[in-house]
Amino acid sequence: MLTRRSLIRASAATGAAAALTTGTGGLVLAAGTATVPWAALADALTGRLVLPGDADYDTARQLQLAQFDAVHPQGVAYCATEADVTTAVRFAQDNGLATAVRSGGHSAAGYSTTPGLVIDVSRISAVRVDGATVHLGPGTQGIDALNALAPYGVQIAGGTCPTVAMGGWLQGGGFGYTSRKYGMGSDRLVSARVVLADGRIVRTSATEHPDLFWALRGAGGGNLGIVTAYEVTPVPIPSLTLFNLNFRYTDAHSLILAWQDWMASAPRELACELMFLHSTDAPAGTEPTVVLTGAYHGPKSDADRLLDRLTTAVGHPGTSRAVDELPYTQAMMRVYGCGDRTVAECHRVGFTPEAQLPRESHTTQRNLYFSQPWTPAAVRSALDALTADPRPGQFRFLGLFPYGGRINEISPTATAFVHRDAVFNAGFSVTLPTADPAAEAREAARVWVDTAHTTMDAYSNHESYQNYMDPALTNWRQAYYGRNLRRLRAVKCAYDPDRFFRFAQSVD
Repeated sequence: MLTRRSLIRASAATGAAAALTTGTGGLVLAAGTATVPWAALADALTGRLVLPGDADYDTARQLQLAQFDAVHPQGVAYCATEADVTTAVRFAQDNGLATAVRSGGHSAAGYSTTPGLVIDVSRISAVRVDGATVHLGPGTQGIDALNALAPYGVQIAGGTCPTVAMGGWLQGGGFGYTSRKYGMGSDRLVSARVVLADGRIVRTSATEHPDLFWALRGAGGGNLGIVTAYEVTPVPIPSLTLFNLNFRYTDAHSLILAWQDWMASAPRELACELMFLHSTDAPAGTEPTVVLTGAYHGPKSDADRLLDRLTTAVGHPGTSRAVDELPYTQAMMRVYGCGDRTVAECHRVGFTPEAQLPRESHTTQRNLYFSQPWTPAAVRSALDALTADPRPGQFRFLGLFPYGGRINEISPTATAFVHRDAVFNAGFSVTLPTADPAAEAREAARVWVDTAHTTMDAYSNHESYQNYMDPALTNWRQAYYGRNLRRLRAVKCAYDPDRFFRFAQSVD
């Protein structure tokens, strides 16, 4: 099963540690901390404190993107309990340490690391079914939730990457193959336990701290406190029909126009990604690869009829087509790129001794929401941008991800996730083959992504998905939060008035 992340993993090998593109990449630096009493923190934690010089320090400081390996935290606190989180927060305050909160370490902007103290909640990962709801730790990864819930016949609304953890995914909205049918992941949140900046622990729900509960569903991780437990409403998904279709690049223009109309009338059970992939190192004359991949919440026969409708509109059946109806757990293991791996193996290398999934090397990415379908001129602009000004060593990606269905039936002010009028999100990204590319290669990648983003922004609603944080955005407050920004700022002021939880694009 092809997904954007699996294709990027396949396209670029992980290399040496990278120097950040500019300065500290917007990370908040700690003040001088030569006298920080680290031994006291180590003694107070149920979990483990990893410091520079420890044998596993280089692994402990890693994020999914190896380009942020140049950041060297003064400490990484692996919190095993809620009390550990409180201890780490108070320790950081007492010692003037900047902090970053990390669950899965997938921040595209590197905001889950810091030169100060990383508060890591990846070990708080229990999954528990309690009547009509499911309780999850913030460190619960998609792969672990999937397999822990399989015996119960229910699942949570999740994403398409096995190692993304609930901590950040849910707070930023939570988009995946279940979203059109069941809503964003954050829409299914029932309650959460949160460690606040002052060390207090509160339970928040529709009736308890409702303003904080509203904000947690879309503000993004690391903004308002550290969530130590989620309660969500699960979904019953016994099976899933997966599909992959390839098309000729010569059909790309008509495919995008037909795909838009197809998705506008498609049932909410249909979820997909339309992807265009271009390696600048491919032999001369090699066309970009065009892939439609996705899932249908229903039988194969219905999925085939829907796909026939699309290929008829395109005027070409595509160059290949695979459609399989599978039990849900088996289907998602294939989506995760782990169909031939065990659950233990389907984690990022270093997470456990059995883990096999590699990290990504160096990726620059930007995304936009669109409230209206692309015009033929917009389609031409997007495709021209994909292949413009090729430079060696670039693996380029253009992805279109449809919204609609249950996502758009909820008011934009009902939760902090404001993007309820989008018909789809489109993202450009470029991956380089090493984590520490030459400055010229990094700059060429940045210029290509920025140019593509600027070109397509003219057709967009000027909003971006806060779970794909973009450090190049200058209007990020409006792009992530729109009309909800003022209310979010009020919640921030109420629960973190001194802005202890902060990073370059945190709510201020």
